[in-house]
Amino acid sequence: MKIRFGITRRISLPLLLLYKLFLVLVLMSFTRWLFYFFNTSQFDQLGAFELFKIMRVGLRFDISALAMVNIPIFLLLAIPLAVRYNDVYQKITHYIYVFLNSLALALNLIDVIYFRYISKRTTSELFQFFGNGDENVILLTFRFLIDFWYIFIIWFLLIYVLYKAGKYFVLMSPQPVRKFSWYIWQTVVFQLWLVAFVFMIRGGGQLKPINLVTAAKYTTPENMALVLNTPFTIIKTYKTKQLKPVTYFDANSLDEVYSPVHQHAIANWDDTCYQVGKRNIVILILESFGREHIGFYNTKRELSYTPFLDSILAHSIVFTAWANGKRSIEALPSIMAGLPSLMHIDYPTSHYISNNIHGLGRLLQHEGYSSAFFHGGSNGTMSFDAFAYAAGFQRYLGRNEYNNEADFDGQWGIYDEPFLQFAANEIDSMPRPFLAGIFTLSSHHPYSVPDTLEHSFPSAANEIQRSIAYTDWSLKQFFAKAESMPWFNNTLFVITADHTSEDTKIDGYGQMLANYAIPVAFYIPGNKCNKISEQIAQQTDIMPSLLALIGYPKPFVAFGNNLFDTTQRRYSISFQNGIYQFIIDGYVLHFNGNETVGFYNLATDPLLEKNLVSEANFDRMRLEMFLKGIIQQYNHRMIHNELSLIE
Repeated sequence: MKIRFGITRRISLPLLLLYKLFLVLVLMSFTRWLFYFFNTSQFDQLGAFELFKIMRVGLRFDISALAMVNIPIFLLLAIPLAVRYNDVYQKITHYIYVFLNSLALALNLIDVIYFRYISKRTTSELFQFFGNGDENVILLTFRFLIDFWYIFIIWFLLIYVLYKAGKYFVLMSPQPVRKFSWYIWQTVVFQLWLVAFVFMIRGGGQLKPINLVTAAKYTTPENMALVLNTPFTIIKTYKTKQLKPVTYFDANSLDEVYSPVHQHAIANWDDTCYQVGKRNIVILILESFGREHIGFYNTKRELSYTPFLDSILAHSIVFTAWANGKRSIEALPSIMAGLPSLMHIDYPTSHYISNNIHGLGRLLQHEGYSSAFFHGGSNGTMSFDAFAYAAGFQRYLGRNEYNNEADFDGQWGIYDEPFLQFAANEIDSMPRPFLAGIFTLSSHHPYSVPDTLEHSFPSAANEIQRSIAYTDWSLKQFFAKAESMPWFNNTLFVITADHTSEDTKIDGYGQMLANYAIPVAFYIPGNKCNKISEQIAQQTDIMPSLLALIGYPKPFVAFGNNLFDTTQRRYSISFQNGIYQFIIDGYVLHFNGNETVGFYNLATDPLLEKNLVSEANFDRMRLEMFLKGIIQQYNHRMIHNELSLIE
């Protein structure tokens, strides 16, 4: 006896395509719920409201994934050819549809189990596993099927549903199909579907297509796997450069060489310049403010176009610092989470972004801090908003939240002066203690300043200097406003830069050094201490140093140093074009992952002109060993998702 639903099974082609996609969406949503129920212990902190919010947001990623997977089906069904209505053609299309989506569902089902081992969604590293002849792939796969046979059965049931339900509706053939007007209309329909598919794949009409880090906008890092789906993470990370495990040292001796685990952040450097205690924190990240532009670092210069910043640094604890990267997108993880991008791709756009990290925002949240991150650019720029959430910031305020296009610079976002005023007002309303990150914008190509201030900075010799001077003036207005607010005197300000500007030149430094020369300074209002340290500092030192100054009591992971702990070694590390640059103990070491290719005495050869690598040198071997320890720890913890000590 057949059940009849009283509806026609013959439908138009657009409805048939829509139905097939909707069926896949339902099954993908089912596997997401399956993923949750098999791993509830990993998400036991989720309330019902948050869970359903995540499931709803997850549909956006499911739609993107199913659109990418079903591009062949779209082309087979939507291209305006009469052959689409042929019965054999339809059967072949259906088989391809079942095959492609069965693979997508299989990937989701694999992570139903595999997630418990890696605590993240599988990425394109899966292909590396299956393509590695050293791995016993067949045996491991067979073992998986035996141990988790029920997943295999669930998959077969889903394939059956996909096959049977997918062919429930059949195509209604229009008559006639060979008229010229029919082809014109079908071409229009095809173009409409094409636009729809582009929107589906992009995840909407926003500035940038959604990617792995987008999930951080909607939930905490430990819950990102529940927002994402495995076909999406694999497709999005395909062809990205992956880290390879290195084994310079055995596991037992690695921590003795180097460990990124900070057991307790102490401050014993010079307590005449600071007092340890809970304070508000404002981190100012100045766009392209290399040391070459700052008068405080260039005392021989007759004119300074950073007079206000110079006056702040004169009453700050100032370090000779180096950036961990050359791009803004690399700076945020370094500053806010102690994570440099020591790989061929920046951390926020790598598939390791789904790893569980505990950045400064999340660590301080456990200490009662509220937090917000400010950047005047268009929301979505460089994934700043997404990474801010991943680092634990509770709010992100950008161009959208500023909501006044009269102050738009026509290129990147809101001019610095009005946006910094906006940031000061928003900070004033935050519960205390607070953490605020502020990323300036105007000193970026094309270096725009408001028309009313076009001729207000005569000391600047070019457009870059003029934009730097404008940002310096904007900082002056920001501090003038902040000084009138009750939180100001109990606030610790950190001043740094994301990277150096284009065509950086610093007298006395080789280009490989000048490219990374930035400021790092700690300013406490009312503190008259002017401490200039020649010790090496880097962006990844900021998080552990701040935690020391506020008396943070718990262990954490950061690939940087606590600048206020005299027992820690001072160094700086960066990675570009396959070369690690390591600055430590008065030397600069260039390492390609296998061997040292450059070794320079920084004190006697700051231009890096005399390569000592061919000379027998105990210091080189000692420092190379330390660098290898950092690389091995970094690669291992990235690959195995061991960047956090908090479960």
